[in-house]
Amino acid sequence: MITPTAFTEAIPDEFYQSLYQTSEHIFTGIKIDNRIVERVCQLLDERDPAHGLSVEGTALLLHLVRSSPSPEAKAAVIEAARKIRGNIFGQKVATMVPIEVTSYCASTCKFCGWRADNTDMVRLAITEVAIREQASILANYGFSHFEIAGGDDLNFLRNDLKNLIAALKEETVKVNPDSRVSICLVPMHEQQYALLKEYGLDCVLTWQETYNEDLFNYHIPSGPKAWGIDLDYRITKGGNGFLERLKSQEKAIRAGLQVGMGVMIGLADIAEADILSVIIHGRQLLKHYYGQVQPLIIGMPTWNPITTKNTDNRIAHGFNFDAADNFEMLSAIYLLAFPDQYAWVFSNCRVGLNVQLESIETASCFTSTEVRIAPGGYLNIDDSNPDEKERMFARSTVAQKNLTKEQVLSGEQFTHYYHTHNDFVNQLVSRGLHVVSDQSLLMEMRGKIPSPVGG
Repeated sequence: MITPTAFTEAIPDEFYQSLYQTSEHIFTGIKIDNRIVERVCQLLDERDPAHGLSVEGTALLLHLVRSSPSPEAKAAVIEAARKIRGNIFGQKVATMVPIEVTSYCASTCKFCGWRADNTDMVRLAITEVAIREQASILANYGFSHFEIAGGDDLNFLRNDLKNLIAALKEETVKVNPDSRVSICLVPMHEQQYALLKEYGLDCVLTWQETYNEDLFNYHIPSGPKAWGIDLDYRITKGGNGFLERLKSQEKAIRAGLQVGMGVMIGLADIAEADILSVIIHGRQLLKHYYGQVQPLIIGMPTWNPITTKNTDNRIAHGFNFDAADNFEMLSAIYLLAFPDQYAWVFSNCRVGLNVQLESIETASCFTSTEVRIAPGGYLNIDDSNPDEKERMFARSTVAQKNLTKEQVLSGEQFTHYYHTHNDFVNQLVSRGLHVVSDQSLLMEMRGKIPSPVGG
């Protein structure tokens, strides 16, 4: 057993900066032969619940995704994951809902509909009144986990984020005492996360987009995501946003928060190396911060077309990965790769409903429903009531009083598959699953966490 390092010592930058190269080397170094089914079955039989699969074993399974898609071996992986998911979580699944607070953005990510140079979309920023109203609506639907998300709008985050977190927590705990709040925003520093925790923050979700630094810099040439921010929410122009994003989870863990991580599936040419990077990264966090880290939320965002189609340049930048067809398999690999109890695989609404549900049955205990990726998307906007709209939106590229419900919803960032929470829950129930709060999952797991993982 490898002894965990001291909590006060940060993970070296060199570990982060070499992650993709390490993963690509391991993945491409795996030799595939006609014994693939036998090798996979042996690997699954020998898996240690306290450690998960080895990195090399995980790399072997990732070859089943494209380079050696053996139906028999893939079926064995799915079956093994379903058994482990049942042993850990039973038939339980926790649901979350994102609440977008601003679609203004200072970053220029080429793959994103909200990039700063996209002038075809209506930009919005909501008020505290709007987040309270949406919080009440969504909590009464049955949600217990609420994610604040938004563009890289630094003035808004500097001036409004603390109060929005506090307002969201205050409104939702009135309905559900298990309410938890997460953010999915520009990466911040440990001191900033610690302050937000005092206002009610429970969790930080950061999707790396890609662990390939050259590809990251190509797709994200400028703005807060490219360069990072300082403690005053100002851009550190010339800084290393790639590294700051990689270190986001570590800084949040040090602030006492749960964290989520993942890559945009399909952005990198060797998608399997990106996925292996998530696993190596997560295992290092578990080892380094053993005793301080809560189960990792392993997100599976996919590179979908953006909804302002005239400015969608996804095809121009290449795309060679079928995320939907491989989604369930990847969710299984994520679950198997981590020690039991440590990974909450997060299936999301960027894939169709059946794919999402199958991934939940196979590996996921955490999912999103009722997703509206637009600020104010859950409000019951009355087009004939200008005063209400001015109370709900602090800023807009269209005069607030003239906003329509259609314009609000036209600000979707990526293609998502919308289903009401009630319809989604009914689908889960029909498959023998039932919804619980993720707080209850945390409480159940305390005392059951196994020994720290090895290297």
